[in-house]
Amino acid sequence: MSMFKALIRFADFKGRSDRSEFLQFLLLSLTLALLPSYVWSMAWGLADGLRGLPPHKPASLLPYVGLFLAIPALSVTIRRLHDIDRSGWWLLLNLVPGGVAVLIVFVLQDGTAGDNRFGPPQPKAAGARAAA
Repeated sequence: MSMFKALIRFADFKGRSDRSEFLQFLLLSLTLALLPSYVWSMAWGLADGLRGLPPHKPASLLPYVGLFLAIPALSVTIRRLHDIDRSGWWLLLNLVPGGVAVLIVFVLQDGTAGDNRFGPPQPKAAGARAAA
């Protein structure tokens, strides 16, 4: 359920988020962004085809999904940076050419093993402990 943990903790910019929480939120975001648009376009295309009309391109749902996920994405990214002992101000690298590549490397790094200046590591789920 850590896929939805970022949505639950959407206003929490303190603490840490491990790599799996970040990547699962990224997967959820992509699914929420692409699946409704695909289903919507398929439904409109089918309806237009049945009426003998050329395919109709409906308005994209992507901006609405982006607005819905903007704050949770910001908070989970800041917490992910905290997990590797970096400040959330590192997000300003998005404004620099090539900065996105640096941020991708950052969020894919292992978190610090013990406590850091942003708090203790996130506790592992019960299933993760049993597998280890």
